[in-house]
Amino acid sequence: MQTAEAISMPLDKRCNSLQAQKARATRDRIIQAVVSIIRESGLRAASAGAITARAGITWGAVQHHFGGKNDILQAILERAYRVYLERINSPALHRGDLATRIDCYIDTIWAHYKSDLYFAFQEILMAHRDTDMALDLHSFRPAEASALSLEWLQTFFHANEQSQQTISQAIRFAHRFLAGFAVDCTLEPKMPFEQEHLANLKDLLKAQLVGQSNRTDIPN
Repeated sequence: MQTAEAISMPLDKRCNSLQAQKARATRDRIIQAVVSIIRESGLRAASAGAITARAGITWGAVQHHFGGKNDILQAILERAYRVYLERINSPALHRGDLATRIDCYIDTIWAHYKSDLYFAFQEILMAHRDTDMALDLHSFRPAEASALSLEWLQTFFHANEQSQQTISQAIRFAHRFLAGFAVDCTLEPKMPFEQEHLANLKDLLKAQLVGQSNRTDIPN
C-alpha cells in the first residue's frame, strides 16, 4: 500500500528524490572507501583500482560523481571540516557550568581527532601542503579551525583582551595536544593512559579557564 506522502508526490519528483538519494549513497560509499584505504595503507594506496575495488563500482561511476581523485580528496577535506564544525556546535557543549562544558568539549574534539575521517583529512593536508595540486587548502588551516572553536566559550568570559587571549591560548594548546596524541595513537594503537591524559588535559583547562569565567550557566 502506498503511503499518503507517496501518493501525493508526483511521479517525476519521487523519481528525482530516489535518484538523489542513490547519488548521495554512492558518493558516501566512494568517500568511505577512500577514507578506509588511507587509514589502512596511506594516501598513496588510494589508487583508482583500489578505490573501485573497495567501493564496488567502476571508475567511470566514480568520475560521474566526482570527476577524479583530487575531487574525492577535496570532498573528504570538506566533509571532515563540516563534521568538526557540527561537533563543536552540538547543543550538548552548551549545557551546564563551564567545567562540565570543558569535559564535554575535550571528549567531543578527541572523538573527532581519533576518527578515521580526521586521519584521512590530516594525511591529505600533509601530502598536498607544498604541491601545486588543485586542492583548496585555504579553508582548512588548523589556526582557522581552532579559532572557530572559541565561539562557544567566549560568550561566557569577560569581554576583555586578556581573557580572550587566555581562552585562545588554552584552546589552541588543547587542539595541539590532541592532534599530537592522535598521531601517537596511530603509531601505537594500544597507547596507555589515554583516559588519564584526557583527564589531565581537562583539569589543566579548568585551572586556566574556570577562574576567568563569570560562571554563568547555560539553561538546559
